[in-house]
Amino acid sequence: MREAKTRKRATKSENTRARGRVNLWQWAFLILIGLMLGTGLWLGHSVLTPVAQSYSTQDTTTGDPAMTVSLTKRQANEIISYYLNDFQKGSNVKYSLTLADQAVLGGSFKFFGQKVGFSLLFDPLVLKNGNVELKARRLNVGSLPVPILYVMSYAASNYKLPNWVRMNSKQKTVVLDLNKFKMANGMQLKATKIDLPNSQIDFSVYLPKK
Repeated sequence: MREAKTRKRATKSENTRARGRVNLWQWAFLILIGLMLGTGLWLGHSVLTPVAQSYSTQDTTTGDPAMTVSLTKRQANEIISYYLNDFQKGSNVKYSLTLADQAVLGGSFKFFGQKVGFSLLFDPLVLKNGNVELKARRLNVGSLPVPILYVMSYAASNYKLPNWVRMNSKQKTVVLDLNKFKMANGMQLKATKIDLPNSQIDFSVYLPKK
């Protein structure tokens, strides 16, 4: 009789420990799921929220241009490559801008912890004030179903951009605000024509104000 009671108490104790272990694993699983969901929501909010950038549209060029400059795509690509290589010194995140039949922004972004390369294709448009607007049209990123908004928001948040370049992920545009760009000698530029299929890129050059 005493042995039966002892076995009964031992069985009850083992069942209690087993339930404790089950409950512990259940709580651990629920906490893990909560962390994954919370991280996913935070990442989605951080990346997909359009980045607001302040800028000025004031035109600082006046009078007639001192000269006009015409470039081919090859010449323009050499200048862009030289500028970006110098501008991105010391930066861990690199990107490129190449002119083909469209303007191509190349780089990489992180998607669920994986580094993914991309090419974002833009159509250029010369604005009335001489600035250039790039309108995103297509994203090449393999077979991943990644929206343009995601990539542009990531680039705006993580890429080192010149202060005369503003990216609007919501409108899928990048504006080259040449009104704010000055060369080392103080001269400024205005775009007058961009015809990439025919390799024609024209600028007006203005002398600095005295």
